[in-house]
Amino acid sequence: MTTILLSGVGALGGWALELLARSPGVDRIVTVKRNPWPGAALPSLASIGAVFQGHTKRFEHHQVDVSDVAALARLLAEVKPDVVLHSATVGSPRRLMKATVDAGIRSTLSQATFGLWLPWHLLPAARLTEAVARSGIETKVVNASFPDVVNPAIWAHHGHGPVAGAGNVEVCAAQVLRYLVDVEGENPADVEVSLVGSHALLGYGAASGVPYHLQLSVRGRDVTNAYALDSMLEWPEPIQWSKVDVFSLFAASAVKNALALVAAEPVRTHVTGPNGLPGGYPAQVHEGEVSLDLPDGLSTDAAVDINRRAARWDGIDRIDSDGTVVYTDIARGAMAELGYHEDSVRFDDLAVQSDRLVDLFERLTTLEGNYA
Repeated sequence: MTTILLSGVGALGGWALELLARSPGVDRIVTVKRNPWPGAALPSLASIGAVFQGHTKRFEHHQVDVSDVAALARLLAEVKPDVVLHSATVGSPRRLMKATVDAGIRSTLSQATFGLWLPWHLLPAARLTEAVARSGIETKVVNASFPDVVNPAIWAHHGHGPVAGAGNVEVCAAQVLRYLVDVEGENPADVEVSLVGSHALLGYGAASGVPYHLQLSVRGRDVTNAYALDSMLEWPEPIQWSKVDVFSLFAASAVKNALALVAAEPVRTHVTGPNGLPGGYPAQVHEGEVSLDLPDGLSTDAAVDINRRAARWDGIDRIDSDGTVVYTDIARGAMAELGYHEDSVRFDDLAVQSDRLVDLFERLTTLEGNYA
């Protein structure tokens, strides 16, 4: 019996639950959520809805706080999941993205970049990593919470961690394939997309100057120079990420990776944060392992360097050998203007930094006139 455990059943995890409930390749789905409501109601709804598509899987729900490492470790030892799909965060900055914020604050937030919210994503994933180690079980973790930076930070600090992430360059690669199928009329089986890129590529676009590497082949013929990546990513029109519910898309990416890890046959896909590498890459997933599948002429070191440089667009200067994530000068200065004085994100101070971010978030979202 193949078991997938969902760590967090919020906006992204809820979509992942519904998608897994209707997907072959998984027999048992276990959900974990801190809050009692809606809690158990979510897998109940998914189990009933899945019947419409002919699925009768086994569902379980447990009320456990991911931050309680001991309790989570006991649950993992009991459930023994083949894969953990993790999407829990301390909070989502999307509420702030949608708020009517003073133009000056909005500009400063833009300079601080998405990296500002790293502690919210890193803290639960770090606790999960500790719980997996304490449980003593063999399982694979797919982390959907800012995996471009969270995964390599965890691997640097612990020496192990999530084997895959979700979203970001995976979304970009899917957009390219859709373009070639829908606009050019190509057969998906004849197209091979190889894209090295990061969260910044998705967030800022190919025309922003963010580093990436693209290679396209159709029926074995290199056609890379025939297409512009920025045009393909903006077809049929640019997605306004702050104005739509994007979580179904990112959940689909996470589910794709979770199912590939338990699939009987190798799956060629794109994977974000594989085995602690920054950013995303074309990869092969087979028997619980992820290996890079880079195009000829692009070395692993060169691909990793592309994504390390691209991380600066998200305010990340570097990740030190102990997992400390150091902000760029521009991002650090913008955060200071907002009243958040941090030059890096450190594992020994994660909970404190996360609480400071909560204070900042509440102050910014309660300023008079923030909401239209």
